Amino acid sequence: MEKAKNRIEIFDIAKGLSIILMTLSHYPFVKIDSLVYPNFMFFNEFKMVFSMPMFIFISGYLLSDRLRIKEFICHKIDGLIKPIFGFAITLTVLKILLYVLTAEVVTFPGVMKYINVLASIFPQGTFGPINNTLWFVGALFWGQLVFKGALEMINVNKPYNYLLLLFLLIVLIVISNISFSFYYLEKIPVFFTYLLLGYSFKKISQRYLKGTLFFYSNKMILFPILFFVSWFLLETLQVKVQLNLYDHKFNYHYLLLLSILGVFSVLYVCRFFEKIPLLNSFLVYCSRASFFILAYHIFIIDVYNSFFKMQTYNPLLHTSLFILNIIICCGVYFLIKKLPYVRILFYPIKTIPLTEGEIKLLKSKYVYRFIPREILRITNIA
Repeated sequence: MEKAKNRIEIFDIAKGLSIILMTLSHYPFVKIDSLVYPNFMFFNEFKMVFSMPMFIFISGYLLSDRLRIKEFICHKIDGLIKPIFGFAITLTVLKILLYVLTAEVVTFPGVMKYINVLASIFPQGTFGPINNTLWFVGALFWGQLVFKGALEMINVNKPYNYLLLLFLLIVLIVISNISFSFYYLEKIPVFFTYLLLGYSFKKISQRYLKGTLFFYSNKMILFPILFFVSWFLLETLQVKVQLNLYDHKFNYHYLLLLSILGVFSVLYVCRFFEKIPLLNSFLVYCSRASFFILAYHIFIIDVYNSFFKMQTYNPLLHTSLFILNIIICCGVYFLIKKLPYVRILFYPIKTIPLTEGEIKLLKSKYVYRFIPREILRITNIA
């Protein structure tokens, strides 16, 4: 029963590892230097099979049944959408500073270019001009909202619940077969699928597999074996193994199955990471700082590009820079959480020990009207 008590840690370790692996794809030497280090491309394709799916699957597994749909939406806006505004503003300021410090000639139009980009992301329906990795946060928001809506539909009286679920299924099929990118709505079907698989496995494991104790059972060794055997068979049959949720390289048969085997394989490995105190603590902290890592790591790579040659891989230098990047992002997460008032924009309000000044700010007529009452009730502000 000791493992059941620490059940969340193994998921946090996996989510932290997932975020770290996601950032690796954005370093220039991974693709540009692939002829010199061909294993880079192989490792990139290999980890893409499970890195993003793992984060979404675990999010589905940990999805709360406690909140009703209205409260759920408010919590997700507070925890996922609100921080995007904070990231967008700070990244714009940081990019202007980098421009001022590195440009040979600083011009007013050069500065305004970054401000205009900030203003344009909302009507354009994309976060790409600010930071392309924020698409993941937006897509996770939509996926969780639609999935929670599906769970609410199940509780509707029969046969209306079946009709609603059938309608939702048709909508998801239509979305998955058309091409549009407004606020990443086209990502809903695949995110919905992984959330459903994670949530469903939680229900199955609670009923038949002793809950989270299953992840510590000897049966878990089957998943790495099945994963590598499946990969070997696909390679032998010359079936292309490329999974990239952002670039729509995905299917609902062999890639979906392979990615789920990969997710469980990593969860199996994370059992051993859990026993290494320093690595355990680091990965758990990366999980908490996951969206900060997503938001700021590309800007830090841009800073690196101004001082180092990033196209050709230098094992010692670039490995050190890679680790330093993650540490800096975690440091930003730590520092912002200590900044009164500013932290309200970046963190869910319920997770912040609010000061009297912050409570007064939230109660002010200019702010109070924009905060959902469900959030205020939880924080005892209402």
